[in-house]
Amino acid sequence: MKRVFYLIIDQLAGHWEESVKIEGTDLPPANVKGYHEKGLIPNFSYLIDNGLWVKRPWNNQRCKTIAGLKYLATGSYSREETLYNSSSRWFLEAEKEMGFFEFAKRYYLDKITVITTGNPFCRGYFYVPELMQRIPAYYHNMAPSFRDEAVLRKLVFPWMEHFSDTWALAHAYLSGMDAITYCPSYTEAPCGRDGSKHTYMLFLDGLIEEVIRFLKTKGWWEETYIVIASDHGYHLGCTASADMGVKTNNWCCDHAEPWDCEVWDFEKGRSTGIPSNGCKRITFILSGGALEAKYRGKTIEEAEIIDVIPTIAELLDVPYECQGKSILHKQLED
Repeated sequence: MKRVFYLIIDQLAGHWEESVKIEGTDLPPANVKGYHEKGLIPNFSYLIDNGLWVKRPWNNQRCKTIAGLKYLATGSYSREETLYNSSSRWFLEAEKEMGFFEFAKRYYLDKITVITTGNPFCRGYFYVPELMQRIPAYYHNMAPSFRDEAVLRKLVFPWMEHFSDTWALAHAYLSGMDAITYCPSYTEAPCGRDGSKHTYMLFLDGLIEEVIRFLKTKGWWEETYIVIASDHGYHLGCTASADMGVKTNNWCCDHAEPWDCEVWDFEKGRSTGIPSNGCKRITFILSGGALEAKYRGKTIEEAEIIDVIPTIAELLDVPYECQGKSILHKQLED
């Protein structure tokens, strides 16, 4: 039996411009590639070393969370009018679209779950209404790390256990990293796991360990693909940060427009001309015990956010059509 666990982690930067370092350290801004190379996230590294890792995946369109989630649900870039207006009420145009999960339901029926929150419940996103689990309203009052823990421990894992013999496709959305913003990337003083991007990266690595241990303990590891992706990164050490009045590389500035920006030299007070584009630097990892041996330990230099869904569609033999292309046919590197 094939199973796919599809985990989206909001605002998880997958890579960074290598010339940017946090002042007074040898650390890059918090990102998967940089922290993997530093040996700081052993559980992400386990998936990378035993999986197929896109070293530099990109969101080449809008870097609003709701837009990135749409690309991660449909495998296609969307027109502006299919997103949302200022009051977050949906245009009817969005209801004409069909996301991958709704399409895949005809193949997998009750073997699918979606555990998410808010507007991604709408048609054209992760829409399988009779199979979805909405995050309880009181979760939103929790600290980010407690909320992400609860999504996995109270919703995802129990659902998998309940449908242990049949579940084939599960999606969960962790929003905590998106709330760790307007804060340091790194601080030497103890700040708790919600206090900086650095500490939250280490916390997320612990959650990845829980996922791996859970799948192995239940005997599902060898038949499960794990897909980890993110919708966007964030501004740090760039012209957009400088325009906000930031004076250091060590300050995270969310993901507002402009999403294209350049590395800023704070000593000289000017742009270096080097593209930064931190908001567009997403994460894409394909791993798990079900992954064929020929892909394990391999890398792909670049891909796009819209390549995630067609990759999942190919893994599950679902003939879903979209703009993106499965990474299983891209050039592999050691």
